Amino acid sequence: MPLTSALWRRLDEPHGLVHGAVSEMDPTPEQPDAAFLLDGAAIGADSPDDTGPILGERSDGTWGPVAATPPRPWSARFSVVVDARWQTRACFLEALGGDGLERVTLAADALGHWTLDGRDWPDLEGCSDVDISVTPLTNTLVVRRLGLAVGEERTVDVAWVDVPSLAVQRVAQTYRRESEDRWVYADPAYGAFSFTVDPLGVVREYQGLFARVG
Repeated sequence: MPLTSALWRRLDEPHGLVHGAVSEMDPTPEQPDAAFLLDGAAIGADSPDDTGPILGERSDGTWGPVAATPPRPWSARFSVVVDARWQTRACFLEALGGDGLERVTLAADALGHWTLDGRDWPDLEGCSDVDISVTPLTNTLVVRRLGLAVGEERTVDVAWVDVPSLAVQRVAQTYRRESEDRWVYADPAYGAFSFTVDPLGVVREYQGLFARVG
């Protein structure tokens, strides 16, 4: 039975919903260090054009903002296995989009050696966490693993996975604990965002991106 389950609405795009759950996990022959399992799914629709709405004639004959290109729907699901220290040991993702179904599997040992689809992946050497772009659930991994005191800050390198492309890259992320339940996240590409968490470390509100609705 899950320790917690949450549903988030995406604030940055109107079609997005994310569901996630955290459960305890017994060790298995494949995952002898497993302690917790994070499962989730997401749906959304990406626009291929980042310039925003343009003015034009709508289908009803009125004039106003219209999308230059119709949005492209996608869906995704993921599972992340972590050990008792909340360090990522395995991650499976699949995404269904306009180019069909894509899958990626990541695995890491206790020393931070990573494989991607069974191949050594030195670009991620030393990373302790995975971060999946379309869910706030993976922020729980860093919040729980670091256990920062109020006022403390730490920068960590993570395996960041973009959805729906499933491209994987190393990203430096900074976490600062502002209060008992408020944190600030920052990275070089997207800047800083504040978020709040529940007592388990699961996100409630994430500035401009996610709002918990269930």
